[in-house]
Amino acid sequence: MMNKLFRRQEQTMNEMKNVETNYPFSIEVGHSKSGSEHVMIIKSLKVQGHDLPTVFKDLQAALKGFDILTPVEDQ
Repeated sequence: MMNKLFRRQEQTMNEMKNVETNYPFSIEVGHSKSGSEHVMIIKSLKVQGHDLPTVFKDLQAALKGFDILTPVEDQ
């Protein structure tokens, strides 16, 4: 029974790794407190690629997308 459980857990972990490697980038966001405001922050941003110019282009696109989603309000 335990071996079956561990095999299933290992299979699930392998499936998760396969899903992660199929995307060019991943982003993990969270919340933080800035003064009295709660703001959304980037906790982790991973970009993958075979050539550096494409990786930087994808990184720039991801950061612009995050900026669009989290506009800074003028005070």
